[in-house]
Amino acid sequence: MKSWPKVVSALVGLALPVVILAVALRIVTAPWLVRWEYGKPDFPPDPYGLTTEERIRLAEVCVEYLATGAGIELLADLELEGRPAFNERELAHMVDVQRVFWAILRAGIGAGWVVLGGTAGLLARRTTWPLAAGALRGGALLTLALLIAVGGLMFTSWEVFFTGFHELLFPPDTWTFPTSDTLIRLYPERFWMDVGMTIVGVVLIQTMLVLAAALVLQRTKPVQ
Repeated sequence: MKSWPKVVSALVGLALPVVILAVALRIVTAPWLVRWEYGKPDFPPDPYGLTTEERIRLAEVCVEYLATGAGIELLADLELEGRPAFNERELAHMVDVQRVFWAILRAGIGAGWVVLGGTAGLLARRTTWPLAAGALRGGALLTLALLIAVGGLMFTSWEVFFTGFHELLFPPDTWTFPTSDTLIRLYPERFWMDVGMTIVGVVLIQTMLVLAAALVLQRTKPVQ
């Protein structure tokens, strides 16, 4: 099929933003982010008296739950002041969060195979070599356009973005909690704003690296 290189090029370009997003999410779901956030001098304290050390302990277990795909019993067994740290509604939401998180990661892995396999296939022939650079450049530019749109919404209308994000990914009335619930005490709005900005930064760095790689490929002559 003579059109296969263009089809592969288009698939690589469309898959690349998914890969970049998945990588960014995996980077921010690590203990370093929790410690970095709570280490900021202006990070809001818990209005109900939790110490920074206690918040870090609980928050890191939540991150471990997400990143390792552990069972919900990891969180259900946690205690705070002699009682379960999380109520049933909070635990149900964390199950939903883990489900969405791993769905994105699995999509990223699948998209990664498309990007790697498609790019390798295009680079394998002299006649399709330029399409590899074009596919990576197109995917990076698509990512950049999406980043500008989403990042712009985050900067200008955080509440609209935050609400829309949750309504899109989670069942209605399952992701809002009173300020006395542990999840809110561990992860106030400031935490999520910083996470969002960190993801934007990580996505931007990856996008620039891909654009640089595309430029190198464009200027490199294929092996005869």
